[in-house]
Amino acid sequence: MLNRDELGIVHLVLNTDCNAWDLAPTTASPGVCRFCYRERNRVATDAATVEKVIDRIRHESQAYRIVFTGGDPVMPYDNHLEPALQHARAAGFETNLHTNGLLLQDRYPGLRDHVSTYSLAVDGPDAETADWFRGQGYFERFQANTAMLAADQRHLAFNTFTTQHSIESLPRLAQLIADLAATTPAEYWLISQYRPIGRASTRKAEIYGFGREDFLQAVDSVRALLPGLPVYAQPTRAPDDAYPFRVWVLADGTVTADLGSVAAPRNAVLGNLLADGFEPLVREAFALRADTPTTTAQEVTR
Repeated sequence: MLNRDELGIVHLVLNTDCNAWDLAPTTASPGVCRFCYRERNRVATDAATVEKVIDRIRHESQAYRIVFTGGDPVMPYDNHLEPALQHARAAGFETNLHTNGLLLQDRYPGLRDHVSTYSLAVDGPDAETADWFRGQGYFERFQANTAMLAADQRHLAFNTFTTQHSIESLPRLAQLIADLAATTPAEYWLISQYRPIGRASTRKAEIYGFGREDFLQAVDSVRALLPGLPVYAQPTRAPDDAYPFRVWVLADGTVTADLGSVAAPRNAVLGNLLADGFEPLVREAFALRADTPTTTAQEVTR
């Protein structure tokens, strides 16, 4: 069995598409979510299979949390999110719902009792900054979501993407998060820079890939404004700077993993846990990462 120190968190992907592009970009924006690196295709599965996947993870690991991510897991169709969350909680997992929140209020009644932490994206302290990244009306939706969740005393977490210009507003965003944390429990704030993986491009690097040290200094400067709240920095990585290890499980049982190389076009596909077992596939990923830290996913994909 994989112990908690080896693998504490598993990312479960019910679908890899997203509805962020339903919002129109602002006048000055290069386009909604242009930093995104996720592929846009759905995962073919059913509720019974998702439950089997969760049970296999539980049986073969001491992981304490499942992060429901995508794409965006809160989509306008039945992707088995509600029963998957309910089953994960019944199996003893903490659950983190990682979402842009555009449809959160619509599905909240079915999600409410089965989500440990709602992880929401916000990239600026006002509509001018936040909507530049994610489209017109996004910040207004974020405010409505956080008001709803705070009134219900839900646990929150925050994810922020940055440009060289937007880091100037991090202190004001820190104050917004501090104000929210004073009204409802808050778990962490993850601040990210450009990650040159997946659909990387020169254009994206020009927009988001400012100096790594400038980014780290900006994040350090806001930590003191949020005593007691962990603030994590995820900076730009060079091709030879290994990416942190994470395991992603698609809802059909396919297991993929970050093997370290930011040059990889996609995560390595290791197998299907329903046929091959979860622990053996993760240990295979450990070995591949240790032996070839910069090998591309294509070279190790089955």
